Amino acid sequence: MTMSSLYQKVRSVSFDVLWRTALVRLPRAVPISTLKWTSPEGPHPFVFHLPSRSDEYTIPLHIFVPQSLYDSAPADGAPVLVDFHGGGFYLGSCLEQAPFCAYMARKLDSIVISVDYRMGPFHSFPAAIEDGEDVLSAILDKDFPGYKPLREAVAARIQSEKAKIAKRGAAAIDEQHKQELQKGNIEQITVPTQSKSSTTPASSSTAGSSRPAFDFDSTKVAVSGFSSGGNLALNLALDIRPPELESPWPSRFTPNYSTPIPLLLFYPSFDLRQLPSQRSRPEHMGLPSAFWTQVADSLAPTYAERDQTSHPRVSPGLASLDSLHPAARMFLVLCELDTLSEQSKQWVAKVQAHKRTEHLVVEDVANMKHGWTQMPDGWLSPEEKQAKQAVFTKATAFVDWAWNGAQGQDKPKSQLVVPQKDTGKAQTADISPKEVV
Repeated sequence: MTMSSLYQKVRSVSFDVLWRTALVRLPRAVPISTLKWTSPEGPHPFVFHLPSRSDEYTIPLHIFVPQSLYDSAPADGAPVLVDFHGGGFYLGSCLEQAPFCAYMARKLDSIVISVDYRMGPFHSFPAAIEDGEDVLSAILDKDFPGYKPLREAVAARIQSEKAKIAKRGAAAIDEQHKQELQKGNIEQITVPTQSKSSTTPASSSTAGSSRPAFDFDSTKVAVSGFSSGGNLALNLALDIRPPELESPWPSRFTPNYSTPIPLLLFYPSFDLRQLPSQRSRPEHMGLPSAFWTQVADSLAPTYAERDQTSHPRVSPGLASLDSLHPAARMFLVLCELDTLSEQSKQWVAKVQAHKRTEHLVVEDVANMKHGWTQMPDGWLSPEEKQAKQAVFTKATAFVDWAWNGAQGQDKPKSQLVVPQKDTGKAQTADISPKEVV
């Protein structure tokens, strides 16, 4: 986006909305330097601006490459997880996702792509969905403008890191990355593009045609999302047709895509018809500040207007289960102290009625608040850390089962997770999705 177009976007938003936006985004702004402490094990991301469906903007991606890919590239290509941050479609950051994304990259030996999608108040529905679709298209569709550049960018990173490691050693390069992060620097990679009107940011690395080949394993693509990001993750697995919508709105996962698609849905927002103040509150959940509730109610409609919230792409929990891709495999994390949990329970009932519970695993976590998994470990109580580790471990097991396990074999079980103060380890009990509703 050019400076002039950004200026026009800012001018189009009322001051009343602007100051509220600044107020809520500032506390959640994550400095790059904090990654040295919040994600010390790495891998640390590089930034690539993906060509989109439009020449007028690119999509910033934070891309995590596991150490294993610097040693040897898989013959069938690398698996990939596409991740979406939360924030109600008006705030949130890829950097707050870094610990989760780095963890998944390490445990799955997978590329992880965190998407800096467009949000309100400067962008409105369906901008965020379109950005998610474009990232999937860049992975799956050879004709999409971002298909080749994305691969070239990852190849450039791999070649650059391999050369540095060969010269100085992996430990030295890791320490160098940490020092750069502490200075607030994050590597950006650009590649040549065919479109003359596309803008690309200044870069510390540039990829070209001489880069070694890299590819994704198109049979191993997963999607994760937290809160509003969970809304996007479910959206990408929906193929909505008339009469539910006047015109077809297909999924980028085509109908003949037959390998399992893991969807990791962390306390998602499936129904935007209710403003934050209108949602039902769990029995033991305290009351929020009236001021912050008013701010949230004011900003929520800046992405999707109130008369749009019944649209099945705005509120994907309302979409017919017939539109859910048959290859979708759903891992749903619920937290007890969350005003969004009721929406997920209603959706679980729909999944059950549609006889898709064999494709669903629910992790129901006691005594946890919305968003606790994305808080730095230093801010969490021992019980919160237990629960966070439990659900992240389960998420990796679920993806591994979907990608590598035989159908119906070693599928993780739905469980109730109860953190324990005395033992230091969360207690679990097997449940069925029916018990969640």
